[in-house]
Amino acid sequence: MNYYISNRPGGNGSNANSGLTQQSPWRDFTPIHHITLRPGDRIMLERGSCWNQQLTIVDSGDKGFGSCAVDAWGKGPLPKILRNGDPTERCIVMRDVSYWRISNVEIGNAGVGILALYETPMHESLTFNNIYVHHCGGIFIRDMQDGPARAMATEDCAAFSTGILVTCKKMELKPEEYVCKGIRFDQIEGTHNGDSIAIDPFDGSSIKSEGVYAFQDISLNHLYLHDDDAPNPGGIPDSLRFVRCQRVSMMNSWLDHCCGQFTTSGTAMVILAGNDDVVFNNSAFTRTPDTGSVDQCAIDFEATNCNVRIMNCYFGHNAGPGIEFLDIWGEKSYSDNHTVAGNVFEGNGYSTHGGQEGSGGIHHHGGNLANGIIRDNLFYEPDRPMFHGEFVHFTLENNREAAGSIANGMADFYAQQGFKGWRYQARQGDDGEWQDLVWYDSERKVWTNGPRDALVWISRHEQFSAEPVLWTARAWQAPKAGKLSIRGRLIKTAAGGAKVRARLTLGDAVLWEELEVVGTERAGYEIMLDEVAVEAGEMLRCEVSGPAGYLTDGVSWAPSVAYLP
Repeated sequence: MNYYISNRPGGNGSNANSGLTQQSPWRDFTPIHHITLRPGDRIMLERGSCWNQQLTIVDSGDKGFGSCAVDAWGKGPLPKILRNGDPTERCIVMRDVSYWRISNVEIGNAGVGILALYETPMHESLTFNNIYVHHCGGIFIRDMQDGPARAMATEDCAAFSTGILVTCKKMELKPEEYVCKGIRFDQIEGTHNGDSIAIDPFDGSSIKSEGVYAFQDISLNHLYLHDDDAPNPGGIPDSLRFVRCQRVSMMNSWLDHCCGQFTTSGTAMVILAGNDDVVFNNSAFTRTPDTGSVDQCAIDFEATNCNVRIMNCYFGHNAGPGIEFLDIWGEKSYSDNHTVAGNVFEGNGYSTHGGQEGSGGIHHHGGNLANGIIRDNLFYEPDRPMFHGEFVHFTLENNREAAGSIANGMADFYAQQGFKGWRYQARQGDDGEWQDLVWYDSERKVWTNGPRDALVWISRHEQFSAEPVLWTARAWQAPKAGKLSIRGRLIKTAAGGAKVRARLTLGDAVLWEELEVVGTERAGYEIMLDEVAVEAGEMLRCEVSGPAGYLTDGVSWAPSVAYLP
């Protein structure tokens, strides 16, 4: 059943209405708080509406009968839940729920935007889709004075102000138990928050035993987290936080200019603590600001992490190192079996402090416990080292220094053909002529052939073709002759879906032979080429053809190209 709510100016919302049709919507959330929601029920918020009220959800959906949802209806801008900026305020609170989807809403001006709080274990399925969350600040429990805001944050297990927070009360978990699994984020923009997204059990002392993880099976896709600088007491330690999580996958995302306040304990865009089986693919981490803090890195391996893989990402122009491995919590703080492969490190460490001073691409600090392999990365770190500190238990293989700035499909994506040598093209048939795409859709942030064209598109991270006879190409034109290193990883963004064809060409030559890319291959297909001869003006093309299964069934592919000395 759908429950419609509207306070759009000039609308007909009233709490005296039935709330069951678009013609008779309720005006605010009060009636929802007095009914029991059933599996499959949806709370429908009219576009153009804005509420200054907390929506509280305590009922669950069901695997068999369907998830419950908050979603939008009508035309116009996203419906908004905006509070007064007080750290005691929340926009949406979900308590011990399973099978819920929150979509198409703007959230902000609160201590926490969306709070999913658990007091019991064994919950499943949370989805957050197309959410804009902003200006959530005021909470940093460590440095807050006693008072209502600190008391409420403690009760809500909110260590920091967060746009979207999944957390739990202290509880004992058996090895086969979890708090919640199946947590999905897609198309999330977060800005001017403390953290934009955090999955963190707050007081995890009872669930830190070996092999027990509170939150499992987490996917994050199409995140754009930027300029997190909310006025938290004590500062902004990070923007994306994973604590006691297992099986985490993040791809097609961009974190930029995050963790924008001084913090005595240090800052990082992403902090990892107590996690297992985490993978970052085809994502960019850029411009951590210089706040005078220590760390100031993109990804911080804080403590007790294992099996973390960082593959074909871009780390550029961060004040601190791109990646930091910390061994500062003693021998019980393991850091095992990590892989850093096929990434780009460029212009990092321009203003480092404390133990990170002098670092560049990757920094290790403390004892010598962390281990893994760091291979096939490209780096251009003028006056800074790629490796800073000791890497006693790491294998370092084929990390190549570039002769100058590195071309990267994510970092260089722009609404202008030819910017930094990149072009966005399509052709009809295997032997057709390549043509530049003529339309940049500023709303979708994709290159395509027109405002209504759904057959081909290329975004910052992906490219798409709907039909077997259509090809798209993210193309790079060589500005000079030389030898190249090329890195890339192809992954179907959607699990499953139709097979597509892909290949890498240089002029008329095939550098990486055509293959079928399938959604069942979640690790993707790695491209690692060195000493590739190129002439000035030659075009390197990352080519993809359909058929794709549906309009969002893109291929994640963010190539990197470096001239070798």
